[in-house]
Amino acid sequence: MTDSQAPSPKDAGPLVRQIPAVLRKLRIRDLETLRWLGRTRSFARTAEAAAITQPALSKWLREIEQALGVSLFERTTRRVTPTPYGDALLERAERMLTDLAGVAPAMQALRDGLAKPVNVGILPGMASVLMPQTLARLARTGPALRVNLLEETLDRLLPRAHWHEIDLLICRLDETAMNAGFGVVPLYDDDVRVFGARHHPLAAHPAPGWADAARYPWIVPPPGTPMRRAIDTEFAHQGLPLPRVIMESVTLMTNASTAQAMPCLFLASRLGVACSPLATSLQDFGLRFSHVAPTVGVLHGHAPSPAALALIETLQDVARTLPALPALPVEHENN
Repeated sequence: MTDSQAPSPKDAGPLVRQIPAVLRKLRIRDLETLRWLGRTRSFARTAEAAAITQPALSKWLREIEQALGVSLFERTTRRVTPTPYGDALLERAERMLTDLAGVAPAMQALRDGLAKPVNVGILPGMASVLMPQTLARLARTGPALRVNLLEETLDRLLPRAHWHEIDLLICRLDETAMNAGFGVVPLYDDDVRVFGARHHPLAAHPAPGWADAARYPWIVPPPGTPMRRAIDTEFAHQGLPLPRVIMESVTLMTNASTAQAMPCLFLASRLGVACSPLATSLQDFGLRFSHVAPTVGVLHGHAPSPAALALIETLQDVARTLPALPALPVEHENN
């Protein structure tokens, strides 16, 4: 665009005047400080991160609130909490900072001849099912995409999706995911079952039940995660106390290795195990978690990028080729 084509201040005036003067004066550092305050809910930790004093931080925030004519945070002696006005401002600050953080990677990707990187959050165990074949297919047929993968639990990934830190979220389509306000693309169905080592004592049982499984120690996901709730719900549904917990972990490799060393049990998806190098060392005991959503899918924002859409399409193609796992007899599941 030449100087003669560039918009003049007069042309931009009506749009700029719609923005309160105090917001036009905010710097990137100010947005980062607001984000820190929203995340930490602490003046002390925010002041330390911003390298300013607490009185200076309080004065700075008070001036912004007075200029806007609203209260952004409620203060108590122990912490600060965003008001609805604060939540609205924090949401937009998060979005702006996330967009700015993506400038350098996007430029580097263009220099490398690639599209804008796609940041993908994915639940443990699903990456081995989808990503190897997805990347191989993209390498063969294009487009040339770069995928940044973050493997975490749903309770940690959903906020990052709302903050626009990830473009796509691959998870089980349970009530929490379906009501999160994102677009939904189903991919495949997969059971979650009880696993242990091939040489586990239960392997000699012709049809072990939940009472049998409850007699052994377990590796369980952390509290607050959907899979931990699935374990708690299943044992309560079966009228059994939660088994003894020896470790909290969602890593299949760690869980499987521990199961080789001692007779413990853990939950895992059947496809996740089948598509991993650990399949031959693990035993599926046929006990299905009946309170887990069976469908795995992709959550996306309201306007996914062309790169994100291309990745979703490839994930759908790969999901159609996944092996169909044989169903277990009903009496085996419910024993």
